[in-house]
Amino acid sequence: MDYKKLYQEKKITPERAVQVVQSGDWVDYGWCTGTPRALDKALAARWRELTDVKIRGGILFEKPAVFQVPDAAEHFTWNSWHMSGVERKMIDDGIAFYNPMRYSELPRFYRQSVEPVKAAMFQVSLMDEFGYFSFGPNASHMRAVCERADVVIVEVNANMPRCLGGFEEGIHISQVNYIVEGGNPPSHPHSLGLFCCTVEKQ
Repeated sequence: MDYKKLYQEKKITPERAVQVVQSGDWVDYGWCTGTPRALDKALAARWRELTDVKIRGGILFEKPAVFQVPDAAEHFTWNSWHMSGVERKMIDDGIAFYNPMRYSELPRFYRQSVEPVKAAMFQVSLMDEFGYFSFGPNASHMRAVCERADVVIVEVNANMPRCLGGFEEGIHISQVNYIVEGGNPPSHPHSLGLFCCTVEKQ
């Protein structure tokens, strides 16, 4: 299989990619530094036409663009599996909720209990020669999320490190519906340290 050709066939703009999301849908964002940037901004731009879009994720380092729009709570709701300080402040704004969950059980919870989500969108590393994108330091439950999602959209970031492991650390291009090339934002300077501390506490 020519993975480079397939890459070009699946590559679209963020604006086109987020058209799959409709009012009332459940959407999963990437975890930690995998939270999408370009896709988030594109979805936020549609705020006037969307209501009750429910987004899941966790360990945010900044407030997503979808929650910086006017009357955000009428259009989007954040549901966190593991809260950062940013998300705790979002609770005070009435736009976020905490989903109590034993972190280590998240993959099984998605596979057995979560209804298929409309779309999963998250940042990944550059594709390797074998057609794989790495979740970077954000693997967590992302493979299980992709298995449950109707549409999988990856946002490629050249600055996302490729983290190995051999077990659910990435996704193959054949399992991806759309590819978006973002602005290659640098990782948050404290992100990797916080992620590691979070895992150790579980």
